[in-house]
Amino acid sequence: MSFLPKFVSWEKVARIIDAGRHAPSCGNVQNWKFIVIFDPSQKQQVAEACFEQYEIAQAGVLIVVCAEPDKAERYYGLRGERLYSVQNCAAAIQNMLLEAHSLGLGTRWVGAFDEDAIKSQLAIPEEIRPQAIVAIGYAREIPPKPPKYPLEVIVYFHRWRNRLRDPAKYMNDIATILARKAAAMKEAAGDIAKSVVGKTKDKTSSVDDKKEEQEKYSDTP
Repeated sequence: MSFLPKFVSWEKVARIIDAGRHAPSCGNVQNWKFIVIFDPSQKQQVAEACFEQYEIAQAGVLIVVCAEPDKAERYYGLRGERLYSVQNCAAAIQNMLLEAHSLGLGTRWVGAFDEDAIKSQLAIPEEIRPQAIVAIGYAREIPPKPPKYPLEVIVYFHRWRNRLRDPAKYMNDIATILARKAAAMKEAAGDIAKSVVGKTKDKTSSVDDKKEEQEKYSDTP
């Protein structure tokens, strides 16, 4: 995602962060903090710390999402520190991405950066862990939607690698089954209608040909 060098209003940025703070978190500990960067020179420094991803410096704003692992560890131990903190911040980021999209903005989720450099630049305390940098702005162009695996490839039922040929039928999902049958009937009706129209046209063409032939002979002296 590349950005236009265009200003993003604080009203929109505030809405995006507000969406992030409403994300779910383990035990509702909300162990996250958001550092907002508007200053062009500071954005340039952050971009350099992101292994020279300088294109994000063109974004209207950068939001550094930080975790407070100690807060989660207090209630959930090592799992809270190493896993739940990451999950909590990821949920907040996803909310922000969706809100930004709803506002007509483009986003870029940056996870590759020199953590020590970012902490030094932004005066982040030792116990706080920056999780990601979210670049937000007006997209220079809309990138094509990346390909995704179909459901039947990524979904298992009840145990690893166990697939169902027809999940709707297995779950007795009548609505889905009826919708599928209705679509098939509609398609079949369409094919029949096309066939009838084709035959009618052929018949009409044949009648017109005979009429034209009769008129031809009737005009003969």
